[in-house]
Amino acid sequence: MAERPRVQVQPAFRYLGLFLSVLALVIMFAQLFVTSGEVGFVEGLVVYLITWWIVIFTVLPLRIQGQYEAGDIVDGSEPGAPVNPRLKEKALLTTVITSVLWLVFFAVMELGLIDLNTLWGPEYR
Repeated sequence: MAERPRVQVQPAFRYLGLFLSVLALVIMFAQLFVTSGEVGFVEGLVVYLITWWIVIFTVLPLRIQGQYEAGDIVDGSEPGAPVNPRLKEKALLTTVITSVLWLVFFAVMELGLIDLNTLWGPEYR
C-alpha cells in the first residue's frame, strides 16, 4: 500500500496556533496577580487541563495507519497497532485546540455572558 502524503501546515497557521497558546498561558498566569474577575488561576488551570485531556482523546485517532493497512506487521505485536502514531504532532494540535477553547471560556466568563448564579442558583457563590 502506498504511503500517505504528509499534510503540510502553512506557517501562518503554525504561528497563529503558537500565538493563541502563548496568549492563553499568559492570561492564565496573569490571574495569579489580578484577583478581580470570574476566572481565577486555579479555576483556569483546572478547566485547561480537563479540556486538554478531553481533546487529546478526540485527536488521537486522527490520521492513524495500522500495521495491517501498511502491510508491515511486526512479529509479536497487534496488527492494528499504529505504524507511526505522531504523538508529538497530536500533542501540539491538542494544545492549540485547547488554548482556543480556553480563551473562549475565559472571554465568556469574564464578560459575564453566562451568569453561573442563574444556572445553579444564588447559593453558588
